[in-house]
Amino acid sequence: MQLWPAKSEMFLSPLGQNEVMRRMKLAVKPVKYQSFKNRSLGDEEEEVFLFNGNVSENAFAISQIVSRPNNFLPLIKGKVEGGQSGSLIHLEFKLFPSVKYFLGFWVILMLMFSIVSYSQGENALTIIFPLVILVASYALILSRFNDAYQKSRRELMRLIS
Repeated sequence: MQLWPAKSEMFLSPLGQNEVMRRMKLAVKPVKYQSFKNRSLGDEEEEVFLFNGNVSENAFAISQIVSRPNNFLPLIKGKVEGGQSGSLIHLEFKLFPSVKYFLGFWVILMLMFSIVSYSQGENALTIIFPLVILVASYALILSRFNDAYQKSRRELMRLIS
């Protein structure tokens, strides 16, 4: 059972493997550098860095560039396989490990509050309230991740289709 939100899918792009990887290299800002010159996907010059991350020969690990912080932005890992009629792209959308660690700490903390309240014979409200907060937090996590997933997926599909 998957504890944290994640999505996995396969996509068939009409573009060849080399073209998909060329577009990825042009649109992904490497995370190890501080400043960049603008690059172009075609004839027109525009801001083309859609993602941060790393692109290798036939795989990538990226996240969408956003204008304001978003902890639920998915880490997108992909592998591109060339074929005769295009490319098969395997995609995984997951939470960043640091976000998982923080959320795991939050779950343990809320469970500990409930256990301590129960062991001290507190009233039902002090036992149940942290559990209600956990359920509400999980619903928020799912909602925010799915929203960020849809936006990131839309930009990625626009890039590799």
